[in-house]
Amino acid sequence: MKNGDMKPITDDIACMDTTNFDNPSGVNNVKTKTGRIDGKRKLVLHFDIRNTVLVADSVTRVSMEQALNSFLTGVAWGKAQNLEWHWHSYTPSLTPPAPGTTTIYKYLEKLLVKTPADRTNLRIATGDFTHTAMGEGFLPVFEEHLHLLRWRHDPVEHLTMSGKNGKQYHYILPSVYRVIHQLYEDGRDFSVVFRTYGLDAKNVLTSLSHGLSGNHPDFLNPLDMKVNTTHGKVYRKPNEPIVFEIKDGKSKNGEEASVYSGDREIYSMLSQAEGICAFQDDFLCWQNNNYHHRTAKPLYIDPYDQTVHHIFFDDNIRTFEHDSIVDVRVFEAPDAKEARSISNQEAAMYETMNMIQADLLQAIKDPEYFVKAVRTCEEKYSKYLDDVSNGS
Repeated sequence: MKNGDMKPITDDIACMDTTNFDNPSGVNNVKTKTGRIDGKRKLVLHFDIRNTVLVADSVTRVSMEQALNSFLTGVAWGKAQNLEWHWHSYTPSLTPPAPGTTTIYKYLEKLLVKTPADRTNLRIATGDFTHTAMGEGFLPVFEEHLHLLRWRHDPVEHLTMSGKNGKQYHYILPSVYRVIHQLYEDGRDFSVVFRTYGLDAKNVLTSLSHGLSGNHPDFLNPLDMKVNTTHGKVYRKPNEPIVFEIKDGKSKNGEEASVYSGDREIYSMLSQAEGICAFQDDFLCWQNNNYHHRTAKPLYIDPYDQTVHHIFFDDNIRTFEHDSIVDVRVFEAPDAKEARSISNQEAAMYETMNMIQADLLQAIKDPEYFVKAVRTCEEKYSKYLDDVSNGS
């Protein structure tokens, strides 16, 4: 087998103990009457769920071990030559390490999946990956990160997941709690919006609501943040405006809804979000359009708005492939009502500024992963907005 160098893996609107965030806007910080810091751009952090803020979801009943194994098949690269698989190296990578390489997940998918029912075989093959002869080279990576995911306290309802071995593991990664606590303690104006194609939004919101109330043994300070446990939905249809719908979970029948349609209206709603909330994006639209990024999860960027900074974390952001999971939509004039869905080549400039291909292994390993990522994005976005203002 050939080894080589690889880039390492380093519902209604309601939406940390390390170094303070820098002041990206260059304005002196002034505490407002509400205790939040005035003078910095508001942060709206969009998070995918699976393989971004957690490893194993609580809906499909896939164990922590199976979920971690499956993730590793998507970051393990090599080539099939003469019907034999050859690894490029045993170092995980988010991006192709060399021309012509593909992930073992893509290889097994092509090999095993001929009908939708065959995906059961794919789940079995990927769920035990590092314990097979083919994947044993990645076993040390698997064991290291499974160990880091261990829950080392007495069990707390809503905060843990069980493994096949009967041990308890973190449901939501500590690095997610860390960035929320850090921003809150720094007095930042921010909100968190979960954006998922899956079914785990309600459970994630319930878990965070419980954990942020002082019930997480690693983050005991309760935060005064509203968490809306009723998630919203996103609807996309060809040649029609995108729609974000938020149902009022407090109404008598839980069916009353607020509907936001069109780019500017949705952007304004998301920019004004408070606390923590979630939306289930339109997976069928993405699937029915061959997973093209222009029909994926919309991310709105207004370079003429100096008050808000949107950042999207998702493990499937891949501007080098057509099926990147985020549809970057940019307003091209201060008064524009609609935004333009840009190409992947154009979207690449917004990486590490408005969107991050989430690195699950680093998010497990480094409690400051999201804190550092937000800081990097703020620094880069400030320079970008300065350039736009100066006409560069």
